[in-house]
Amino acid sequence: MNTASSQTETRQTARPTRMGTRLRALLGVLILLVIGGAGWLFLRWEPTLLPIRLIQIEGEVHHHSSQQLQERLTERLHGGILTADLVDLKRTAEELPWVGQATLRRVWPDTLRVQVREYRPIARWSLDGLVTADGIVFRPQGGSIPSNLPLLEGDDKRAPEITARYQAWQAALERVGRGIQRLSVDPRGDWRLKLASGAELRLGTTMVEERLARYLASASQLEAAGRPLTVDLRYSNGFSVKWAPNTDTGVRAHPDRVAARSGKRG
Repeated sequence: MNTASSQTETRQTARPTRMGTRLRALLGVLILLVIGGAGWLFLRWEPTLLPIRLIQIEGEVHHHSSQQLQERLTERLHGGILTADLVDLKRTAEELPWVGQATLRRVWPDTLRVQVREYRPIARWSLDGLVTADGIVFRPQGGSIPSNLPLLEGDDKRAPEITARYQAWQAALERVGRGIQRLSVDPRGDWRLKLASGAELRLGTTMVEERLARYLASASQLEAAGRPLTVDLRYSNGFSVKWAPNTDTGVRAHPDRVAARSGKRG
């Protein structure tokens, strides 16, 4: 008798326990549905309730570039001040060829602030590009290439080397009153310089630093002797000169070192 009564009490106790578990599970599901629904409503209405009304561009950026960047970011902007994807917008900004680095942050209540570091070209690069002092090549789309910049030509992979040499050589040439108009290196590694005076220096493929130094040591003599069109420095310890027409050959012939050449070219 006692055994039957005990079993009945156990069954009666188990029923409310199972019912309580089911109720708690149902309550948990309802809470999750409410949270999910609230999240969905927030994502749906947040861009309307908290829109980004202003994209503020900061940094040393030209007016045309700033306008272009604002248009590009506006096209890719999805969400409001809380949900806008800043990683995607940063990537969009840095896709523009003239943008070196972009930093974005939200400013309450409705502003997206974009700090931009723009590439600063020191020269034109080949036919359609520009290059920075660090050798970074970029090609503006639809933008004009400044014609007053010197021209550097070579393979894009060699841009850091070419720009480094351009800067070093330009500084050395300026000390003797010269400037570089064009610097090029072909696929064989043959270096050529065209100076602002119109003279072309042929440096060859090896010992280019020593050969340029040889020209620098004789630059004043060359200027005194006439107007050189081409100075071929591809010799072991000398160079040859092609002179412009109407050069006074008597004056030119006087300094032997000016037109001396010896050794093989290379």
